[in-house]
Amino acid sequence: MPDPAAVLPADLSRRDFDIAALPAEYRGAYLVDAARAYLQVGDVRGAARALVDADSVAPAEVRCRPLARTLIADVARAQPAPAGVARLATLVGLTR
Repeated sequence: MPDPAAVLPADLSRRDFDIAALPAEYRGAYLVDAARAYLQVGDVRGAARALVDADSVAPAEVRCRPLARTLIADVARAQPAPAGVARLATLVGLTR
């Protein structure tokens, strides 16, 4: 398996397609996958930003998808937890 940092572009916001052209659920899924990629390379802030953006685009994709819930829990454990992800963790029932 290649090193994730070696295969990811330096900036995941650069794309060769127009994400706005995708249906909301696909945009949400893309952003959840981007959050996973950010976490794999150790960028907790990037992961948090992608999760919060995904929740604003497709809340059900973030709040119900098992992978997204796992990512929210992983990012929420960061100290200090990013504010948007702390809110998401509460919304999905991971914290009180």
